[in-house]
Amino acid sequence: MTDAQVFAQLQALPPAEAVAFLQARGLLAVTFGWQDLWQEEHARQFTISRLARADLLQALQEKITASVQGDLSRRDFMRDARAALQEAGWWGQLEVVEPETGEILKTKFDPSRLKLIYDTNTRQAYAAGQWERLQRTKRTHPYLRYITKRDERVREAHRAWDNVTLPIDDGFWSTHYPPNGWRCRCRVVAVSQAEYDRGQTPTGAAMVKDTPAVVMRAWENRRTGETLQVPVGVDPGFGYNAGAARQRSLGQLVQDKLASLSPGIADAARRSGLEVQRDIASASEAAAHVQRVMASPKDKQPALMLGSVSSLAVKKAAGLGVSLEGKLLALDHDGVRHALISHGRAVTEEPRGQIPVTADDLALFRDLFNRAALVPGDPPVGRDGTPRVEGSAWLGGTEYHFAAVVRRRSVVLLTMWKRPGRK
Repeated sequence: MTDAQVFAQLQALPPAEAVAFLQARGLLAVTFGWQDLWQEEHARQFTISRLARADLLQALQEKITASVQGDLSRRDFMRDARAALQEAGWWGQLEVVEPETGEILKTKFDPSRLKLIYDTNTRQAYAAGQWERLQRTKRTHPYLRYITKRDERVREAHRAWDNVTLPIDDGFWSTHYPPNGWRCRCRVVAVSQAEYDRGQTPTGAAMVKDTPAVVMRAWENRRTGETLQVPVGVDPGFGYNAGAARQRSLGQLVQDKLASLSPGIADAARRSGLEVQRDIASASEAAAHVQRVMASPKDKQPALMLGSVSSLAVKKAAGLGVSLEGKLLALDHDGVRHALISHGRAVTEEPRGQIPVTADDLALFRDLFNRAALVPGDPPVGRDGTPRVEGSAWLGGTEYHFAAVVRRRSVVLLTMWKRPGRK
């Protein structure tokens, strides 16, 4: 089977891993610039810049997932998405208000924008799904070969990477695993040891076995004011491996943080529960933790570390005079019990116009916090002198609110409540 036939088969079949990648991005992030979710954050959250309607975000995500599953063609997606946006009044040139700044921003939804949304999301999903399969077969196919479309539309930087063939664990793939930009059509194929030893591609061209020089350039994120280093030839926001991001473990992230600390501080951090020898706590694991807390009120459970505070949330908190740099988000015993006892019963919540929170809601704390609009807590500082913040965020047509306390090494949920979202 030729490379072209393999690629055609990949696109024609509904790969389970690609579907899983899209389904795993269950959180809907209302953003006002594509820079608001940076690189690996896209592996957990789905967003369309300046589409400030959570119900429409959910509808478009479901249609893209259905397309990858094989239930909708690209033409079907274009037709159905356009109808949904037109019915909701979100077609054509629009103005939206940035809630944090009050700035009026312009946006446009037209066929060209829909194609970009579709192509970007499906290509990322296929790439992430393929990476998972490549990891399973790397014993027999331990190399990857970069392939471009080899036509006049290929970017010069990408053309230079054509036929680069490197071990699957080479660091080059952490920043240059395609797609490497908006509308990038590049891909990779697995290469066996025998094929690598022969050194020729099926077309007869020679494999390039030297790792290309990875040159970085400074790029300013105008949404956050940060100056970031991005690879030359890769569009900002694409310099990461979507498949590897999905598999990234919190254990490794925490170990990286601990490695940068002095031995004494690192030991104290480990005693505080920061040495986590497992993957990032999934929503189901966090929900199970909440259930254990409620089932054993006197058997105090250790705090569950959910993941890092995003760079965007760090910047938002800094504007309130609160430092969240290097901290982890967590659920602890007392906060879980307070939230469910105070806001988990219909008899108390319905008179307030609110909906009872559940274990599944508390499990979303990390992702809700990382995209929430943050304000000072009430009070802004607790009796013990620790800062407090409150936040609000949308998810699936529901408006979530929470309060959290900022401790030395973590940001811990104090309580959470929710109400039906505004239309």
